[in-house]
Amino acid sequence: MNTKQGYRFATAALSILLAGGCPADFTITLPTGDGTIDFVRSDIVRVEVFNDTDWEVDPRIRFDDDSNWFAQLIPAEELATGILAPGESLSFDIDCDELGLVYSDEAGQFLFGDDVPIGQADSTRVLTRDDDYDCGDTVLFHFLGSDDGFGVVVSVNDVVVD
Repeated sequence: MNTKQGYRFATAALSILLAGGCPADFTITLPTGDGTIDFVRSDIVRVEVFNDTDWEVDPRIRFDDDSNWFAQLIPAEELATGILAPGESLSFDIDCDELGLVYSDEAGQFLFGDDVPIGQADSTRVLTRDDDYDCGDTVLFHFLGSDDGFGVVVSVNDVVVD
């Protein structure tokens, strides 16, 4: 297949995918005379939560579709993580338009079945779309340590956020 035919094929495939509904993330490589052009459509943000401790954790991941100061003060929603067992991880694909900001709000660490926290993490910095992450990115909340050393490390695409 020559470059012109390859381009027509890729354009036709792209048109079919866009018209018929496509997965949240995909890449199509369009051949050109000089090399390739990658077309990537990403309309989600993946939020991952990992309990890397020896105790149960309530991650308390808050988010809002807006990123203004009011949304930071009173976010609209909490991610439905439930209590995470030691070693448990969860992954959520959230429409990019629904995630203007995201952060962990004083996560708690608990002995099995107990209601009183043995450790509490400081709230993380509020991450905002277009400043800290973009559509198609992965935001990881990694819970570590125990008791007074319990905390959370946040990263975007495997780069730790200060």
